[in-house]
Amino acid sequence: MKRFVQFEPIFIRHFTTTQWPFPQHNHNYYELIFFHSGSGTHILNNVRTKYERKALFLLDPQDHHKISIREKTEFSVIRFLPVYLSGTDTREKKNWNLLMDELIVNREQLSNIIYHKRDLKKTEQLIRMMVKEWEDAGEQPNELMVHLLRTILVLLKRHIFQDTPANVLQQESVAMQVMQHIHANIQQPALLTIDYLAGAFHLSASYLSMLFRKEVGISVKDYISKYKYQLIAARLKHSQDLLKEISADFGFTDVSHFNKFVKGQSGLNPKDIRQREKK
Repeated sequence: MKRFVQFEPIFIRHFTTTQWPFPQHNHNYYELIFFHSGSGTHILNNVRTKYERKALFLLDPQDHHKISIREKTEFSVIRFLPVYLSGTDTREKKNWNLLMDELIVNREQLSNIIYHKRDLKKTEQLIRMMVKEWEDAGEQPNELMVHLLRTILVLLKRHIFQDTPANVLQQESVAMQVMQHIHANIQQPALLTIDYLAGAFHLSASYLSMLFRKEVGISVKDYISKYKYQLIAARLKHSQDLLKEISADFGFTDVSHFNKFVKGQSGLNPKDIRQREKK
């Protein structure tokens, strides 16, 4: 299988065609593909998904894909490396790393993103602005493009972890609300203890634990550990961040505790996980 390698932090293409110009491939970057018009089939990881008119896909470096076009299609393709989002501020870098980790972990939901029409229109406008800025800047990245891309990714996250209206939230199970809280606070261990959750949801610790296990099938503690490990594994595979940086981001007191946690979840040391990804 063809593998495309990109060294530039970002690269943008906008074109209209009746035939997709690339063979099935994977790559070392993230890729946003927006279909402005046309129809056909997107074959992503051997799963065929039809597109018609406007559609949006987000791919991570592990994905492989090709596109079969039925009707002439207008595309915008944005390829970017993780470092493009991070910036130099430590807190800012931590926030954007977590956002990308969450999008990666939930990439099955993002393989074919079906938006509310309002959000789809917003996203298309932002992408067209990025394309125009890219062309006006002589195909060179600039600060405005960083902010536009970040805004698009925040819209994607909102699609997965939407702020739920109060009347809907009341109808959701306690387990679903607990999971939303875990996702939002996964880097803050103090907000994930059973005692804290019990207080936040006005239940006894034992009753909350029982409700969660009954609906989800595992304990709250195990769910937190598994979700945290998924995010950590994604960071190990898709970034060059130091282990001590990742460890600190996820609230570990030191790297030795971080190593012990990762090995307990996967049977491998963090360095082994990262090295295996390079092979």
